[in-house]
Amino acid sequence: MLPKNRIKSIRSSRNVLLAALVIIGAITIYNWFVAPPANYLWAVQRYNSVAGDLAKKNQLISKNIAIKKNKFGELHEKFKHVHTKLFDPIKAKGFFSDIQVVSEEANCVVLSLKFSSTASMLKADPSEKNSYITAQRANLTAKGTYVDITALMNKLQDRLEQVRIDSISIKTTRGNSGQLICDMNITIYVMQNKERGSYD
Repeated sequence: MLPKNRIKSIRSSRNVLLAALVIIGAITIYNWFVAPPANYLWAVQRYNSVAGDLAKKNQLISKNIAIKKNKFGELHEKFKHVHTKLFDPIKAKGFFSDIQVVSEEANCVVLSLKFSSTASMLKADPSEKNSYITAQRANLTAKGTYVDITALMNKLQDRLEQVRIDSISIKTTRGNSGQLICDMNITIYVMQNKERGSYD
């Protein structure tokens, strides 16, 4: 017959062993059945959170792109509008060559025509690295009546490209002939291209 202490020890060992088996079983069941769905749910929640953040960022980026496209479109239209007001080198040369003829058509006599040196103003379209704009100036002194001088100014500016009359001074001639001497400074803007050459 086993002593009582020994029996208690065996029962205690059985209880510990049984408790250990229950704990191990509970852990195993948890790892097999509870943990995977819980981990899956956590991953789904994280995915949904990240997907939501990405969707918001995507909307912001799309809005910014739309705004920038609109601005680019507006700037492109402005550039096209400004571009139509610029001379190309050939038209600029023709404009200055025709001043004598235009003056005669307006019944004015050209007394002098002096050209200033051109000065580079600014870069044109950034995609056209060799393009730039120059201001070409001339000082025209002509004689005619007030009506003739007004007609001359209108003829010089009656074109798609912009012709600026920066300053004008009018003096009377000697005697009372109705003739005036007009001195005007004219500026035109020319789109130059280094590859094609430019008009100086």
